[in-house]
Amino acid sequence: MQNSKINLTLTITQGFEISKTSYEADASFFEKDGIFFLFFDEENYDDETITKCRFEISDDSLRMRRNGPIVVEQTHIKDQKTRGYIKTPFGHVGTELQTSGFSFTPQRSDNYCLDLGYDLYIGDEKTGNYSLEIIIKKEEIPS
Repeated sequence: MQNSKINLTLTITQGFEISKTSYEADASFFEKDGIFFLFFDEENYDDETITKCRFEISDDSLRMRRNGPIVVEQTHIKDQKTRGYIKTPFGHVGTELQTSGFSFTPQRSDNYCLDLGYDLYIGDEKTGNYSLEIIIKKEEIPS
């Protein structure tokens, strides 16, 4: 059941190039046993594919899974290096993530803000610096 809207902004810095993606989506957001769960679909407007996104958010970590044409699994813990992977039609690639910033803070009236900053490495090569902000607004969404 969808009960929220999210505003997502992702900024990727690769060398001197900066790209920014922003969108709004309907979402399901709830807490269970001290862990917050966020589910939403990300639509690729170029080919109309859907990527299902799942976030598990605790006080000190974020586990993110994106399941679509490309599958991404990442765990973020502030100031720590963690491992993840990217699975494409061409193969499976291990990744390392150096999380520099992580905060999940309540705003007013059941709204939350997730801020995440990290460097992504494939092999020994840094592929970019990522900054993700998600504003979660709890509300009833008409069916």
